Amino acid sequence: MSFQNIEPIAITSENTVVAELDPKGHKAQAYESESELEAAFIELLKDQAYEYLPITDEAALVANLKIQIEKLNKVEFSETEWERFFP
Repeated sequence: MSFQNIEPIAITSENTVVAELDPKGHKAQAYESESELEAAFIELLKDQAYEYLPITDEAALVANLKIQIEKLNKVEFSETEWERFFP
């Protein structure tokens, strides 16, 4: 499946705005596996200027959570603070 690559016109920490979206793309004619559905959804989001992070384990997920919370709140946790916040 291939979606038209659409350039974003505005990207903020809270949303992404694109000029147009052509939803023609893909309609399943038969059974679609969960992995096929997930791959198509990831491609759709990437085409809308979202970044894909290949997080493969819990440690990477928690590390990304810390980064995103720090960005959102414009703070930087010390290791002690983070351990208290996220035990």
